[in-house]
Amino acid sequence: MKFIHLADVHLGITPDEGKPWSEVRKQEIKDTFVKVIEDAEAKQVDLILIAGNLFHMPPSEGMLRDVDYILSKLTKTKTIIIAGSNDYLKPGSPMAEYKFSSKTICMSADKINNVYMKDINTCVTGFSYDSKEKEDDILNHIRPAKQGAFNILLAHGGDAKHLPFNKKILRESNFDYIALGHIRKPEIIKENAVIMAGSLEPIDYTDTGARGYIYGEVTDGELTTEFVPVAQRAYMNLLLNIKPDHTPEMILSLVDRQIQNLGTQNIYRILVKGQNYNRDIFDFSDLVRKYNIYEVVTEQKEGYDLSKLYEENQNNLIGRFIGQLSDDYYADEISKKALNYGLDVLLKTGEQ
Repeated sequence: MKFIHLADVHLGITPDEGKPWSEVRKQEIKDTFVKVIEDAEAKQVDLILIAGNLFHMPPSEGMLRDVDYILSKLTKTKTIIIAGSNDYLKPGSPMAEYKFSSKTICMSADKINNVYMKDINTCVTGFSYDSKEKEDDILNHIRPAKQGAFNILLAHGGDAKHLPFNKKILRESNFDYIALGHIRKPEIIKENAVIMAGSLEPIDYTDTGARGYIYGEVTDGELTTEFVPVAQRAYMNLLLNIKPDHTPEMILSLVDRQIQNLGTQNIYRILVKGQNYNRDIFDFSDLVRKYNIYEVVTEQKEGYDLSKLYEENQNNLIGRFIGQLSDDYYADEISKKALNYGLDVLLKTGEQ
């Protein structure tokens, strides 16, 4: 038996709304979902498990028809969906009333559901959300429903407001596999047994790291899984530590090279730290126009307050050091840099 486990696709979302790339990202999220369905067809998997938040909001009938059409291209694969905290299933809503033409089952929200598939001897247990939050610890108490079958728990949760669970209890569960969604960062809670799939694509700048889906294969009763990365872009943080001999031109050139090396398709946050002794202005506007830069965060210090430092340390090594070089501080750049470098070392090492 072969399956794909995915979650948190968030179809319909416009990431980083207002940024130049936001509308493109909206389409890319859908394209990546289509790519996963194409992978499922190519691998002829038996089952697709969608662990909540396929949609970013409760879907309209049009959104459901669109997804139904995509899933209808699967010639062998069955799909089981649960609604999550974003696309929760309310009575009378389009998702509650929709009848899939593809081989797709959306689990109801009024009770725990069990879907047994005789041809692959697999039973999937789970249920959909009917509201944005579910604080019950139900996942700690659910048990497999079909003795002798391969039992899967399909669930959406993992924090205080969304089906909180105890990882130790899940690791010791009698389910053969627990397919989790809701936390967008992938996590292996127990190898080949309890896995948070994470999102297919990163949704905002906090979603750093790889994104994709889980591919599983059961052979002679043994399950093996692998993480398959599929995201078209990544959010990345670039940390710049400014030093006294760094000019604005050097820094901007360094950022340009790093983005070229890491991938111009990615989305960057530039974090600028360090001592800006020369009070240089670092203008990133050209790079912002050239690349996908979400924001530039500056945490620079403009140098030391020599008078205050000397007053506090005149009887120790730091004070003597300031006294020897401070007269030349404004005289030339070499003395200025020597004093600042020396203070960096002394203050960091605590030498007095």
